[in-house]
Amino acid sequence: MADPHEILHEALSHKYELLDVVGEGGMGTVYLARDRKHDRKVAVKTIHPHLATTEVRDRFEREIQITAHLQHPHILPLLDSGVAGDTLYYVMPYVEGESLGQRLQRDGALPARDVVQIGQQVGAALEYAHRRDVVHRDIKPENILLTGDQAIVADFGISKAVGEAAETALTRSGALIGTPAYMAPEQFGGGATRRSDVYALGAVLYEAVTGKRWVLGAAVDEAEWSDVDSRLRSALSRALAASPGDRWPDAGALRAALAGDSLGDTNGGLPGGDGEKRRVLRWVAAVLVVGVLFTGSVLAARFTSAPDRAESQPEAEAAAGARIDRMAVLPLTNLTNDPDQEYFVQGMHDALISELAEAGVAVIARTSVMRYRDTEKAAREIASELNVDAIVEASVFRVGDSVGIQARLVNASTEESVWSGSYDADLRNVLAVFRGVTRAIAEEIQLVLTPETQAQLARAQPVDPEAYEDYLRGRFHRQRLTPADLQAGLQYLEAALERDPGFAMAEVEIARTWIALQQFGLSPPSEATPKAKAAALRALELDGTLAEAHAALATVRTWGEWAWEQAEPGFRRAIALNPKLPGMRISFSHFLMFTGHSEEALAQAESALELDPLNATAQSFYGMDLMFVGRTDEAIAQFQKVLLTAPDHPLAHSGLWSAFHQKQMYDEALEEVQTVYRNRGDREIVEALERGFAEGGYEAAMTLTAEISVARSRESYVAPMRIARLYAHAGNHDLTIDWLERAFEAREPNLPYIGVVPVFGGLRNDPRFVDLLRRMNLPT
Repeated sequence: MADPHEILHEALSHKYELLDVVGEGGMGTVYLARDRKHDRKVAVKTIHPHLATTEVRDRFEREIQITAHLQHPHILPLLDSGVAGDTLYYVMPYVEGESLGQRLQRDGALPARDVVQIGQQVGAALEYAHRRDVVHRDIKPENILLTGDQAIVADFGISKAVGEAAETALTRSGALIGTPAYMAPEQFGGGATRRSDVYALGAVLYEAVTGKRWVLGAAVDEAEWSDVDSRLRSALSRALAASPGDRWPDAGALRAALAGDSLGDTNGGLPGGDGEKRRVLRWVAAVLVVGVLFTGSVLAARFTSAPDRAESQPEAEAAAGARIDRMAVLPLTNLTNDPDQEYFVQGMHDALISELAEAGVAVIARTSVMRYRDTEKAAREIASELNVDAIVEASVFRVGDSVGIQARLVNASTEESVWSGSYDADLRNVLAVFRGVTRAIAEEIQLVLTPETQAQLARAQPVDPEAYEDYLRGRFHRQRLTPADLQAGLQYLEAALERDPGFAMAEVEIARTWIALQQFGLSPPSEATPKAKAAALRALELDGTLAEAHAALATVRTWGEWAWEQAEPGFRRAIALNPKLPGMRISFSHFLMFTGHSEEALAQAESALELDPLNATAQSFYGMDLMFVGRTDEAIAQFQKVLLTAPDHPLAHSGLWSAFHQKQMYDEALEEVQTVYRNRGDREIVEALERGFAEGGYEAAMTLTAEISVARSRESYVAPMRIARLYAHAGNHDLTIDWLERAFEAREPNLPYIGVVPVFGGLRNDPRFVDLLRRMNLPT
């Protein structure tokens, strides 16, 4: 007779390379294998050929179709199944892990709070499957695997498929479906129901909290758990009732009983102090664990859940009397543990904040919350620093094109969760995930949504997965703002549009990238301005409701075209469409300064800081606004505040250079300009500044630096505004005007600042300078 192992190897060789046997049992074998197509490790699990009768095969194929659709954060995803010769098989992702059985064998009884958490998570998985008429039939410690703070049910649904398929053959031989130590009494007669799973979970949790295995037929009131908290004991007592009718009616009821059991732990049933508490509470079901009906343990990586407020656990008591008006979304936890996926996690963070803002939620911008990545600070402390009423904690997980997110809303004053939800979608429908979270949070904080917003949240157009992937990578690189990243971002964004020409936000990001290339002097305005404008216009043609597209076009018209009358309506339209995005307010504040509306400019900058209080760039822009209106001491204080947390921020150092110059604090001004060039890696200029200052003071230092920059401009591009500024600091009005004229000819984007930057104030009586302002349609 042919060896079944060899037959299996040959039959599956085109799809899977079987590497090793990692488990054997009465029903089959578990192999570690390599998925050839995706080059990943998987677990291939088989049913012994002698069990695979024609009736068994038919039922297996029918049932496996049902279990393949089970999607939940605590349930194993099924990747593949089929028949190889006489052997039935099914496939799951593979990663090593530890089962609850292994932990109990090593550690004995667990803390009650850990048992409650495991019970809630397994109960959630059971509740989800039971609603779909799938019974596990074999809940036991070996089928509950642990990863981090997660308990994942192994072979969920597979037990039903395999068990029912093999039942005829097994019962003929007198075998049982299940593990006797955890089986409900009625299962010995062949019947398995939802209440059987409730009983099995009760037996598992009893063993976990006492360290002793539950004895079938024992009287609950005689159980050895005198030291167990009475509320946990009460929940498990009912689960372990001998008669099915006396048990909890379903897993949801048992889970609810466990969820209401705080066990007197002020940390919410989780170990550790504030730092540990935050690390634990920021969990999301992510690395899913796979076990088998046999032996061994296998982990699967996949996050899945119901698409709309699944597993929601509002806590009305914590929310009572605690109004939530402003919130912050902390950096998402990357549960893939893959640094290469950071662009994806950052993109998900951006998307969640953006959706909340567009719905009218007062949410802090992403840049202000990034410092809390991996923080150990408590929610109350973070909320105080950000001046918010609540914190959103979320985690994201991705396997292939499957995306999952779990979020929870934490009341800042009580540090209690007032809402939590798990969401799942493929990448094509990822927008539905964030709009589901947004709807749920809006309902929880009783935000009145406009009909337009309700329609928007209900409308989540599918995206092309590959185009969206390129878009996220492009956005990630664009936000890093280095020359190499800007070029890489542009390539990814253009690839996204090749795949999906109707992708409006990709056009917005292309416009932003060209704006950045122009602002940093990496692309001449003659190239960057037309390309940025074209992308912004295409974005508006595709979606005229995008605030970001209106803001991008207004930015081009401000810094690229100096078209003030066209720019202003664009900024105002963008803010009307989404008043919660701070970036456009920052830009608008400087537009208003250019055009002589200083009071409104300051108000816009202050509004931006309310939305993004810890953003060093926003803080620096506000410092510049203060300097523009003559509040120099306040500007200095503002720039110095920025440098406390962002010691190398270029705008803050550049602003201090101008402010110290304005106050004739030349020693301090020299130090700041040296820092500006030192941070650019320009050692020659740093040394020239020091040498010039030693030979002739501040003006000599500025003059020497300007002359070196002029010499360089003959060999390569140097922004004329940079040279003009140096001559202005040196007090050389004629050469300042000459280089400002060159900046005008090049339509250099930063030229509008000459009307407000104090260092150019001494030129206001020069007819050439006044004429330049008139040609730019700026106030004289």
